Formats: sequence, structure tokens, C-alpha cells
Amino acid sequence: MSNVLSPQTSFFEKKSTLLFFALLIIAVTLFRFWYATQLELIGDEAYYWYCSRHLDWSFFDKGPGAAVTIWLGTHLFGDTVFGVRFFAVLLSAATGIALLILARLLFSERVAFWTLLIALFMPLYAVGSILMTIDPLSIFFWTLATITFWCAIKNERVFLWILTGAFVGLGMLAKYTNLVELLCFALFCFWCRDERRQFKRPHFYFMLATTCCFALPIVIWNIEHHWIGVVHLIHRGDLDHSWSVKPGELLTFLGAQAGVISPFFFLGVIVSVFWPQCDQEHKKETCYLRSLFIPLFFFYSCLSLNKAAEPNWTAPCYVAGMVLLAGNWSALQQHWSLSKKWVVAAFMIAAFETVMLHNTWWLHVPISATLEANKNPIIQKIGEAYRNLGAVDPLDRARGPESIAQHALGLSQKYKTQFFISDNYQTASLLSFYLPGHPDTYEADWGRIKDQFSIWPGYKQRYALGSKAIFIFEWPYSPEELRRDFSEVREVDQSYSMTGTRPIKKYYYSVCNGLNPQISY
Repeated sequence: MSNVLSPQTSFFEKKSTLLFFALLIIAVTLFRFWYATQLELIGDEAYYWYCSRHLDWSFFDKGPGAAVTIWLGTHLFGDTVFGVRFFAVLLSAATGIALLILARLLFSERVAFWTLLIALFMPLYAVGSILMTIDPLSIFFWTLATITFWCAIKNERVFLWILTGAFVGLGMLAKYTNLVELLCFALFCFWCRDERRQFKRPHFYFMLATTCCFALPIVIWNIEHHWIGVVHLIHRGDLDHSWSVKPGELLTFLGAQAGVISPFFFLGVIVSVFWPQCDQEHKKETCYLRSLFIPLFFFYSCLSLNKAAEPNWTAPCYVAGMVLLAGNWSALQQHWSLSKKWVVAAFMIAAFETVMLHNTWWLHVPISATLEANKNPIIQKIGEAYRNLGAVDPLDRARGPESIAQHALGLSQKYKTQFFISDNYQTASLLSFYLPGHPDTYEADWGRIKDQFSIWPGYKQRYALGSKAIFIFEWPYSPEELRRDFSEVREVDQSYSMTGTRPIKKYYYSVCNGLNPQISY
């Protein structure tokens, strides 16, 4: 990196600046370590934890990255919420440092400062930084590859090209989306006339070959499992159905992007990417960041013409979006007189969203009934809207699983059952995590490969004729497949998952008597 910066200046010109950045990141990281223990695991986290107890070269829907990372965390701190989320918080801090380095490389200290602030206030990154899913790994390695590729084209050292390929490969082991970064690099080299020469040099292909080496475990696993992971990706993107243009789905996708990024931040990023007036001072740097944003965002926008993509799928491209927004701030000021007021409003709204999302108690203040009882129809509508908003509390995903497990354990002891079954992989994983001793749990045998639980040995392979189980599910009826596996499936209880004294979601509990492992269909 030394050749990228002027030899007369240090990377950060003032020690006080470096100290400020260090203290800010440390303070936020300590808060996140504390906050990470205040919520229970969400379904996906529990699923990756379950995978970490059955490590493999790859899994049904993802590479081994998240499972291996959780394995390391739980071997340090045990099978606890802190152990599962430990590296998520560390990765978020490391990503903040990487964003500082990237912004400083491409622009200046001032841009690095504003980039870090945007990242800290952006709801998608702020709230998601404590969850140990595939996203912290994906974003971290995406950012590292972004830095090393820029250094590689400046320094032209083969090692940096290979390192870039390794970072893309490591990110891909967590999330297949990271492979798109290679397309972003190729687009930049094609788009920037000075860098088209990279296609004629072996360095670019060393990078590609390195990434391919990291992809081998996933490829081998998929070959052994009849490419089930590719089939799942096609199904996940709704590409296995007839294609039709649905403008409402695209608007849903864009609205969700504005929500998780924060409306003014999202608008600022889009303007910075697609408004050509913004790139006059740093044309090459702006070209590079646009190349890293457009392919992924464009792909999911096109996909959303048929079915809206999930809001977090585009998360890696906002690494470039944040730096570009901060880097082109001076250009925006020259062309827009209201820019200062806009940035104040942007940070206020983003900060409000982030603070409110960290503690959603305000969604459950019992005032909706009072408002709906008012005779004024407008006040009644406000009360109804408030009640509906509380019913979709986003943090409820991380509340209640321990109460489900405890209720299921009580019924298991009462009816003397041997194991637990659920109707989906998330509930099955959460049960295993929160039950004493973390026993293996199972998903109903659907007679087809539905997810990773369909690939692991099921209860019919592990339990003897006549065994009994507790079945936990979210619907008031048991699936036909389960009734085929047992001589009797009888509902014995209904109960809500709880956070404190507040009910969240209703679950149904059945006793499954008389397992017949010989039944096939």
C-alpha cells in the first residue's frame, strides 16, 4: 500500500485522528458485545450453529464459512449466544477498519470519517452487525478484496492479485454472491481504458484461478449431491417458474432497500452512482466504486421484476455505495444548494431508525386500543396502524425460542418421548440449541430434499421401531408425511412463544407414537 499514498504523508496524517477512529470503533464494538447477549438466536443463526456441529465441505444452501466461524466461536466460549455471535461482532469491527482504509486509499481522511459514520448509522449494518449469519463474513471479505484489488492494480505485485482471489474465495465460502465481485473487477478493467491491459497480463488470471481453488470444496460437495445447491439457488430466485414482469415486486424491493439503508442514505447512494456530474474530481476512483455497486444491484433489481429479492442480498454492494457517497460529497454540494440540510436529515433519520430498532419496546406500549376506541376515524386508523406495526416487530425473530424449547421439554418428560421433530429447519435448530445438552433434533421426513436436514440422517435411521417423539409446528394440523411415519400423531397442547409476559407466536405440540422406520414412500 505504500506506493499508493504519497511518501510525504502517513496513512492518517494526525495521531489524534487515528486515536479518534480507534476509540469510536472500540466503544461501538463493546456495546455490540453487550447487546449481542440481550437477544436470543434467530433461526438462521441456530441453523448455522447446528451445521457447525456437523461440519462438512459445504451444505445444502451455503458454503461452510458461517459454520466454521461459529465452530471457532463456540470452542472458545461454549455453545452460548455469546459464543455464536462473538465473531460477528469482531467481523463488524474489522469491516469498519477496512472501510476506513478503503476510503482513505481512494479519497482522504475526511471521506474515511464520513464513511465510517454512515456505516455506523446505516440500519442494515448497525443492527445486522451482531447476527452471526453469512452476511458479516461476506461483507468483510468483499471489503478486503476491494482494497487488495485496488492496491494490486497500483503496485502490480502478483501476491496482491492472488490475495484478492483468496479474499473473494473466502467470501464465497460464506455467500455465493461474493463471486460477483470478480465480475465487478472485470467491469472496472473494461470500463477504465487505462486498466484494459490487465486482461492481457497473467496476474488477472492468477486471481481467477485462486478463487476457483477456494470454490473446489463447494463444487465437489455439489457433484456428490447431484448439484442440489445450484437447484436451490434457482428455486430461491424463483427462476424455476415462468418469468413475468411485476412492477409491484420491483417497487417492494426498492422500498425495502430504502428501509434497511435509510431513505436519504439510499437516495444519496443512488445519486452518487448514477449521476455523472459526481465523478469529475476522482474519475478513476468513482469508476471503480461504481463497478463494484452496479452489477450486484442491477442483478437483484432485474430479479425483482419477477419476485422481490430479500433486502440483505445486496448488502456487499453498499460497501462501495457508502464510500462513493462520502467521496462525492463535495461534488454534490457544488450542484445542490440544499445538500447540507439533506445530510443532517439523512443522519437524523438513520440514527432514529437504528436506535428504535435496537429496542422495540415502543411498539408494544398498550395505547392502540385507546386510540381505536376514539370516535375520530383518523385517530382510529392511527391506532389500528400502530397495532399492526407492533405485530411485525422485527426483533421478535430473536425472541421466544427458549420458551418453545422449555415447553417442548416439559411435554417430552410428561409423555416420555425420545426425540424432537419440527416442520422447518429453523425451529429444529433453535430447539437443539436451547434444549439441555443440545440433542440432535429433526425435521419431518418430507420424502424429498427440502434443506440440509433432509441430507443428514433422519429419525427413521436413528431410532428404533415404536419410538416416540414430540412434534413442534406452526400450523393447527400435522403433515401427512409425519402421520405415515408414526402409528399415531395426536395434538396435546398449544402455546405461544414468549418474551417476558408478552406472547409472540402460537405453536402446536403433538405426541408422535409408534415410529415405523421401515415405511417408505
